[in-house]
Amino acid sequence: MCLAVPAKLVNQEGDQAVVDLHGNRVRVNTLLVPEAAVGDWVLIHAGFAIQRLEADAAARTWSVLEDLNEQVNRSPPQARD
Repeated sequence: MCLAVPAKLVNQEGDQAVVDLHGNRVRVNTLLVPEAAVGDWVLIHAGFAIQRLEADAAARTWSVLEDLNEQVNRSPPQARD
């Protein structure tokens, strides 16, 4: 399964950037979204920014991921056949 997560672009030099993922700073490549600029929200997958994103869409995505995390942590482990 692949997952792309929203991150805010906080520093950029050429096609190399640093993004903020809920307080974690991660280096990414912005070659696939050359229009991205500091302050933009981008989707990150496998070390690459793959798409620009509106701030409200980023917030909704993080909300869904946080809800999922809460459900996983509350649910008892399921027996496997």
